[in-house]
Amino acid sequence: MKDRDKLRDYEWLLQRLYQRIPPKSGSAELEIPEPEMIQIGSKVIVRNFRRIAEKLKRDPYIVARYLLKEMGTGGKYEEESGHLTLDSQIRRDTIMKFLKMFEKTYIRCPTCMSIDTRLEKREKERIWFLVCEACGAEQPVKPI
Repeated sequence: MKDRDKLRDYEWLLQRLYQRIPPKSGSAELEIPEPEMIQIGSKVIVRNFRRIAEKLKRDPYIVARYLLKEMGTGGKYEEESGHLTLDSQIRRDTIMKFLKMFEKTYIRCPTCMSIDTRLEKREKERIWFLVCEACGAEQPVKPI
């Protein structure tokens, strides 16, 4: 087949395109673990917070900062234990709601809906970008 004829052959072009697209490394579904919570007085401790952050493929400090900011409460992430301590009484379904919002904004690619993404902070621009490793799209996101 001549090169000129190949360019006119739709099936050949389509096959060539699919060979150049990198395979996805993760699934499109993301199952966020249910928070294991303990209430001590007016505080709530999320015991499996490190595991939740690992499942989200994000730094626990970033996830904690997002949750504390969005829920309007104080608290801290304890690296030794992997627990998140919240300074107010917050229900499990409220935390799950904010984790799903975090997924939509800071994990899932808006172009191809892949979860194979990473967050980058570009120093010169002071802007956070969501970079998709599946399709290569870059999307600016709200600072955390």
